[in-house]
Amino acid sequence: MSTDQTIIKKFQPVIKALIPYQQQGRLLEGLNRFSSRLNSQARKVIKSEVERLTSLTDAPADNSAFAQFPVKRFSHFGIEMALDKVGSEILHKESARYMERYTVGVFESITNSEHYQSQIQRKLREKIIKAFLVQTQSFKDIQFNNDLSITPNFVVSTQAYQNGRSVAVVSLNAKAIVIACTRSPTFTTKTALPLIFPNIPGLCSLNQVIHYDYSHVEFDQRTQRHNVTLKLAEQDTSWQAKIKQYLDKVMLRFPLDRNLEIERAMQALDRDRVVHSSPWIPVFMHQQKNGELRPDMVMLTAANSVKNPAHRSGTLLPGKQAMARILKELGVFKEVFVVRINVTQRNGKMLPLCTTIRQLERLTMVGQFLQLGLQNDSLQIWQYRLNNIDNKARYTAAVLQDIPASMREHLSSLTKILAIRCVTDVLGGLTVHQLPPAQKLPRQFVDEQQHWPLHFVMDNDMDRRTEPRFRIEKHADVKVGLITSYPALVRDFSKTGMQLQLLNYDGGELPAEVKVTIGDLKLKAQRYKVLHFAPDSTCMRLQLIASDKNGKLAGIMSSQSAYFTNIQNIEIQQTLYFRSLWEIFSRCYPNAAVQIVSARLMVQRLKTVYAPVESTDLYPFAVTEHKTPTHGFFADMDKSPPDSSTLKRLLQKSEPMHLSLHCERKHDASLISLTEQQCFGPKLRSSLKKSLEDKQVAFYVKSIESQPLQTGTTPMSKQRLALLSKIDLDVYEKLLDLQKNYTHVLHLIDMSALYNSLVLSDITPVKPPKGTS
Repeated sequence: MSTDQTIIKKFQPVIKALIPYQQQGRLLEGLNRFSSRLNSQARKVIKSEVERLTSLTDAPADNSAFAQFPVKRFSHFGIEMALDKVGSEILHKESARYMERYTVGVFESITNSEHYQSQIQRKLREKIIKAFLVQTQSFKDIQFNNDLSITPNFVVSTQAYQNGRSVAVVSLNAKAIVIACTRSPTFTTKTALPLIFPNIPGLCSLNQVIHYDYSHVEFDQRTQRHNVTLKLAEQDTSWQAKIKQYLDKVMLRFPLDRNLEIERAMQALDRDRVVHSSPWIPVFMHQQKNGELRPDMVMLTAANSVKNPAHRSGTLLPGKQAMARILKELGVFKEVFVVRINVTQRNGKMLPLCTTIRQLERLTMVGQFLQLGLQNDSLQIWQYRLNNIDNKARYTAAVLQDIPASMREHLSSLTKILAIRCVTDVLGGLTVHQLPPAQKLPRQFVDEQQHWPLHFVMDNDMDRRTEPRFRIEKHADVKVGLITSYPALVRDFSKTGMQLQLLNYDGGELPAEVKVTIGDLKLKAQRYKVLHFAPDSTCMRLQLIASDKNGKLAGIMSSQSAYFTNIQNIEIQQTLYFRSLWEIFSRCYPNAAVQIVSARLMVQRLKTVYAPVESTDLYPFAVTEHKTPTHGFFADMDKSPPDSSTLKRLLQKSEPMHLSLHCERKHDASLISLTEQQCFGPKLRSSLKKSLEDKQVAFYVKSIESQPLQTGTTPMSKQRLALLSKIDLDVYEKLLDLQKNYTHVLHLIDMSALYNSLVLSDITPVKPPKGTS
């Protein structure tokens, strides 16, 4: 390649920028603008090239040698052309750039096969991006604002229609009212119609008159009635604010206008599917008087119980001191990766350790700590996210579930949601390639045995006990031998068993049967069979050995409310707590999720993306006009028609978890998609680490986890459609049947902070990560 050609190739952007200057006769002015970047030789070559490209030509153009579509012959400015549709598009686009003139630059663009192929690839890319645009919604309730309209359960009347005959109200909003007439209505006047309202608490008293003007009438084929729309009369516009305030108060208890109610029900059903399939365990946090957060209630579902180990254990969360450090870090970053391991001491006892990835990074101990966990086969990595509970979500949950005042006070004290999930299986096995010099572990890493008491709530279908359990916290004494006993704390109690946690357990062997004494409950030396014992948490599950003492005691507890704690594990109250916490969590959900429906083509199966308002789960792709470009997560960018092999593997269970990896070069903001093999392979790993250390790139990692929907319904489905069934039973049945078309929920979760730390610490997965199904 000659020197001139090298200069032309190097300064191609400059040449393109100078073309408009040449066409306006200002080429020298344009060259002077770039003079700081050009030497004299480059300036001369560029000037000559710009003049050549903008010179007119009469050469006929023919791209039939490489055209991929039928070629058509036509005349352009009197010059014969033989181009396919892509060549014609290039002709018109380039002619516009050269001020509608047929120049050498236009001719070369048309007859250049590389330029043609780039246009083909660009059009294919645009087609794929458009195909993978998915409708996006927030987890927040839809705000109908001025369109808010309810379907009330009262009638109105007016002397202007059939001498005061009562008519049903189809819908009511702040500016208008729609009434249903069995026949085509005839009014004595069409302005200032005096509508007489009944006694409506919160709006008006009996026989209140509000004036409306006639607007129009429509015949409803579904109800076979004439729906008359009346607009609020000018003389009574003061009622608009009162009606709007009333609608805001009762919108949760009344069905909305038919179309609005369908929209509201569909959103609620979508959110329920996300929560029902969620891998997160939500821990609801209580704010104490000193401002510190304390874990209080834990909501369990069938899905999050399977995904997370020790979900019912008292050690689900670290000890109090470790939690204080974690919550302090969460207050700054909103997301924390917690590492928990157990190491064997010299005396043979297990010592639990707990810290966060950021704390390990500050001490340059990531590799050492993870290797220690791998050696002891006890490594657990958890992802924590902290979200606020807004007052509106709490109020909505209380109204929808008819929460009594005593429970509302407790729910109002819950201010934040700590969503936690175990990501050890998501990572797969880890290999530490290079260990830094060993350091002494800080004493603060020791996870002490003092844990916050947690109150678990769950769905009745998941908790299949036939008798109530009483959630109590009483001190007990457990006798395990002739002279050996341990102090213990009772966690729950039922007629046929109990769960308790041993205190000061020294690791000794436990017999098959123990004797339990609970002084506060007047239970002395009662024999129990040991069903299960967890040495890590020192929790025991016991079954009663034939005696009626427990039966009598449970009867006493049932009749005396003094034994009940704030959280009662009785069916009705358990259900109320579970459903109210579900309502709150569905509106404060921590990650983006994609609803999947059954369809013939893979791209058609992407139904809706739900994402929190402030979320990094979709980054580096941005939501625009309520649509998310998901091609970066799923699309095969070289296939036509648009397809997704990634989506196929996720939905066919051959790959229940997939990592979406992207690198962004900071100097030109270009985005590069990577595979797991490329990223964690020996060739790219070291260069990626160096680029991250030099802050030349940003590394984004998203975990896409597929959760199949076993049934078409959730524990909340019937309630979501209850209001709709009051106004349109046919649509209710159709929507209920429509739920069967939803097959999966894909959870998109940002794990960039963890993977950045692993790459910088020279740690990689042993094999491509796989999730649990």
